[in-house]
Amino acid sequence: MLTPQQVMALKEKLLYIDNKQRKVVPFRHNTVQKLYNQRKGLRNIILKARQMGLSADELASMFVEAITIPNTTCVVVSHETLATKRLLDRIHFYYDSMEDPKPVLGSGSRTEMSFPELHSTIYIGTAGSMTFGRGDRIDHAHLSEIAFYEDGERIINAVEEAVPMDGIITMESSPNGEGNAFFEWWAKANEGRNSYKPLFFPWWLNPEYSMPAGHPLALEEDRGRLFFTEDELELIAKHNLTEDQIRWRRYKIANKGALFFQEYPEDSVSCFITAGDPVFNSFELDRMASECYEGTFHPSGWQVWIPPEEVVGSPVLAADTSAGAPNGSFSAFVVLDDLWRVCATYQKRVEPQFFAQVVREAGEWYGNCLVVVERNFTGYTVLSHLQDYPNLYYQRDFVTGKTTTQRGWWTNEQTKEHMRTALRDKLAQLHVYDINLVRQARSYRFIKLKPVAQTFDDLVISLMIACAVKKVSGVARGFMGVTPGWNW
Repeated sequence: MLTPQQVMALKEKLLYIDNKQRKVVPFRHNTVQKLYNQRKGLRNIILKARQMGLSADELASMFVEAITIPNTTCVVVSHETLATKRLLDRIHFYYDSMEDPKPVLGSGSRTEMSFPELHSTIYIGTAGSMTFGRGDRIDHAHLSEIAFYEDGERIINAVEEAVPMDGIITMESSPNGEGNAFFEWWAKANEGRNSYKPLFFPWWLNPEYSMPAGHPLALEEDRGRLFFTEDELELIAKHNLTEDQIRWRRYKIANKGALFFQEYPEDSVSCFITAGDPVFNSFELDRMASECYEGTFHPSGWQVWIPPEEVVGSPVLAADTSAGAPNGSFSAFVVLDDLWRVCATYQKRVEPQFFAQVVREAGEWYGNCLVVVERNFTGYTVLSHLQDYPNLYYQRDFVTGKTTTQRGWWTNEQTKEHMRTALRDKLAQLHVYDINLVRQARSYRFIKLKPVAQTFDDLVISLMIACAVKKVSGVARGFMGVTPGWNW
């Protein structure tokens, strides 16, 4: 039996591979392949990001063993027919690109490659079609993308019976939720309750997962220098990521949403939460969706369901601002009255100065209602254009309940949780007629154990702020300057 180091040396000496540039080059181990070969044992279970090259490496190892060790039987199991064909084509490529002398190849088939003079064979098949007899012996088994097998437990048990104690079994997959054999075996391996060595390979180990500034596929606002979020700063500090890697991550998340964290895991726990549980009650959102219809449009661009003369109590206009960049976030507001009805909504990509004019006009239209502007980033610009508006919200101290001197709403991790809680608490009382707002609320899922929006969330952010302000301050309170002596 060859050592892993001997197998690695033979792969690089004998084999060729077609790279991403479609050129045939000598086989050279990438970062992940080197780590795997250094760490692997006789029983391995691998949790990984997509396209890390581990299947190609395992196939190369099997091929080298089959042509150098007589009487070797290797088995590769895939989750689908097309993937099986690609794996078999990969092994044929290793053989075809080898320099002479080559071992004699047996008669080919759709499921195997044999070397009759060595009595060695490599079998490849799909999980649904693979069967193993009681007397079968397998020296090296590789179960590819096992989380997607329909009957993974059966395959694992069959392979375990066929592979002797000095043989090799490797299971590898990207995550696919918790309801499958891969998750069960991974969890047990992490807890030391089976003989498998757990190996985790996050996406940033692949140097190809990077995107330079100015790349045409980068989000437009990310083509220059990046300004990092708290989540990104934590990843950078913990894993020494580069700006180009963060830019690639943003591009992928924009296209894949919650699936990014499944297909490109960043830790070995949260990646099994496939698309996350909903943050807000799905039944209430279904009820809201059934009440939705298209409102009338005010000449200045906001959509109206409850006009000023039908509003009950003292409405609140809550606004989420943006820079107005093409393909960037939206500027948005909602108007909420005392019956918890969303009276009007607005969502457009406009510059902060223009948005301030729209907010002022809408606030005045609703009787100089209380206007709450998120003051983060571009919110300061909007607030500077609204400083003479007669009914502007001032931030309250959540501990003392007193009004501070800070205009607008400040969003951070603590106030975000307060906002989400306020919306959850009032969800059953809310009447929302804007289907776009309902869609945004639906998109909030628990990803990596944190609430994350899977699409633009400007309207739902505005609604959360409105709910939080109304819940705390009641009817048109929590601001300064309207009635002498009110400072709460």
